This record gives sequence, C-alpha cells and structure tokens, in this order.
Amino acid sequence: MKILLVHDEMLNEALPVFAAHRDLIRVFVLDHAYVAREGWSLKRVQFIVDCVGEIPDVRVFHGSLAAVCDDLGASDIVTQETPNHAIREWLASTKRTVQWEAEPQFVEFSGKLSRFTAYWKSVAPQWFSESDLHSLESRR
Repeated sequence: MKILLVHDEMLNEALPVFAAHRDLIRVFVLDHAYVAREGWSLKRVQFIVDCVGEIPDVRVFHGSLAAVCDDLGASDIVTQETPNHAIREWLASTKRTVQWEAEPQFVEFSGKLSRFTAYWKSVAPQWFSESDLHSLESRR
C-alpha cells in the first residue's frame, strides 16, 4: 500500500502533490525522535500541527515513522521533494520505497544573485499584485 506522507515542508493543500495523489491516505507523523534531532521548539511544533490540521483528511500519528508505516501496512511512500537532508534521511530510515514528487518552483529567476534587494524587486511581482506591492513600498 502507498501513503502520502505530509512533512513539514508541505503544509499547504494547494501543493500539486496533493492534487496528483487524491486517492492516497494522507499521513503526518509526529516522530518525537525526529523532532528532537531537529531541535524544534514547542511553538514550531504547534505551528506545524495547526497547519496540518487545516489540510483535509490528514491522519496524524505519534511515534516513529517506520512503526507507523508498519502499522498501516505501507510499503511505499509518496511525498514532496525537498532539499532538506534531515527529511530525506528520516524517510530513508524506513527502508521503504519513496516516490519523490517535484516541489513547485517558488519564482522564475535567471539573473545574477548578488544582493537580496535586487533579487526581491525582480521576483516580488510574481507573488504580489500591483496594489500589494504599492502597499508594501509605502510601509518603508
């Protein structure tokens, strides 16, 4: 059986991975060993749990990811791609087949990265409307 594993970098139901795998059971695992290794504060845990709670049909489990997969009879995991090595190692530790789905691109950018301000001025219009940009500029 395949499951769709929701991790801490996919806390928005609008992500393509959710639409592409509507038929899979959505699972979030609050793995205390992983949380401790990553050094999450209580506020971070609360934020993530609140976000997961807003994604429909996510089943939340406590315990090790491998044990949850065993209990569910999950042999394969589908999840969103991430450059986060900790998440990748956590999933690899389950000894299950992981199908990585592409993460959405944040912005289109092909310029030279030299200063954040120049970068942000070039990509902000991809995220904000003209009125939002004007409002942000007027706050400075």
